[in-house]
Amino acid sequence: MEIRLVGLTKKFPGDAKKNTPDTIAVDHLNLTIKNGELMGLLGPSGCGKSTTLYMLSGLKEPTEGEIWFDDEDVTHLAPEKRGIGLVFQNYALYPHMTVYKNVMFPLTNLRVEENEKSFALEKYRLYLTLLEDPNRIIKAILASANNGKVNRGYAIDALTNEFHISKYLAKEIFKWNLQGANENTIPLVNELKEKYLSLSYKEEEKLTKKGYTWNEKCELSKNGTIHKIKRKLTLDEMDALVREAARLVQIESYLDRKPKELSGGQQQRVAIARALVKKPRVLLLDEPLSNLDARLRIQTREEIRRIQQETGITTVFVTHDQEEAMSICDDIVVMKEGRMMQLDHPQEVYKDPKNLFVAKFLGNPPINVFQGTLNNGWLMIGNEKILYTHKKVQDGPVYIGIRPEGFLIDKECGEEKKVLTLNCEQIITQGRDLSLVCSSPYFIGSKLKIIIDSDINAKPGKIKFGLRPNKVYVFDGKTEERIYL
Repeated sequence: MEIRLVGLTKKFPGDAKKNTPDTIAVDHLNLTIKNGELMGLLGPSGCGKSTTLYMLSGLKEPTEGEIWFDDEDVTHLAPEKRGIGLVFQNYALYPHMTVYKNVMFPLTNLRVEENEKSFALEKYRLYLTLLEDPNRIIKAILASANNGKVNRGYAIDALTNEFHISKYLAKEIFKWNLQGANENTIPLVNELKEKYLSLSYKEEEKLTKKGYTWNEKCELSKNGTIHKIKRKLTLDEMDALVREAARLVQIESYLDRKPKELSGGQQQRVAIARALVKKPRVLLLDEPLSNLDARLRIQTREEIRRIQQETGITTVFVTHDQEEAMSICDDIVVMKEGRMMQLDHPQEVYKDPKNLFVAKFLGNPPINVFQGTLNNGWLMIGNEKILYTHKKVQDGPVYIGIRPEGFLIDKECGEEKKVLTLNCEQIITQGRDLSLVCSSPYFIGSKLKIIIDSDINAKPGKIKFGLRPNKVYVFDGKTEERIYL
């Protein structure tokens, strides 16, 4: 599913009595999300990322612009008709329901419009297919046995998982009593085949008398037209969908539990299963990891990526956490005040920021920003010439951004290449690295942090640094847009 946002805008009206102006939450956003892509909307609180998600879902109406799902204009379409799955940060699980019922809940009132099928024919054909390999049935049942004894419940679960079918169909298969695996197995299988062939013929004959024909998918047609109906799902269909979603997010063993019996990460997987159970065209995730601890955040984001890749579903992931976005997204949109600052692959956004906002927002520790000038081709911080540009660039004030890993010291560069003097106030050991907390009268911010190798001998006081040119970024002093030297 390809998603296109065309001039998407959301304004919230101000208060005339309080003389407050309208608030523009999203400002003429143009964006294409490719089919099967995991797109991250990244930015600080209030930048418009969640509002964009809610307009995609249909929970908020755009003030201007259009939303397209492939060739369908869904701008004013009701949420339940868009084919979306939505996961909130607070999970929103029903505490009195089991996991199974929580996941099933979106299906209970779902009405599907589809080509009508002969469910009886479809079921009989499935049975006949399974009977072609009875040993697989026997192995699944016997594998669930405990001390040689077959437990009905365990066997039905085993069949459900082995053949990816509903528990209702699994119960029917268990009734075949094939687990004996003896000389009587083949006659029994042949008897069952004859039974279902006979039932299949009777079903076909009944439908033929009514003027129906059907294709290999058991879709019915009459007078050359596929017959369509709008209906609720059967219990059998709902059960199969729930178990499929549970397998996908790996919560099969939790289906009988209540949400309070689960960890935060497990609850979030239940919420994702509930969003996926309807087989949506688009999956929308609104800060889904915010309520998890650090360890669970890492585990769950990896699970989200795995699920997205397995399903191939187009996904939009809203977060303020750059590490989350960088680790799992195919592309990232960095937003500020309702506008798109940059769209690119995660690593490219970090390596090639288009403006000062993007440069400051991505990176941990953050980029160090200095007040500087361009003077006759020289990039200067104070009176120190730190870099020469051979390009003709207009002289004037600039912002100079230097990544924490962009500083060189001691053996990494000779004295002749040391160009920037800073005052080192504190040295912090961080495993393989040292973090130097420095100061400069030209630094903009609270803490100037430099990352160097722990083998380097550094001491507090005045230190002269060399610079890695590819870690130095220059931005216009007025527009804050990137100047490429």
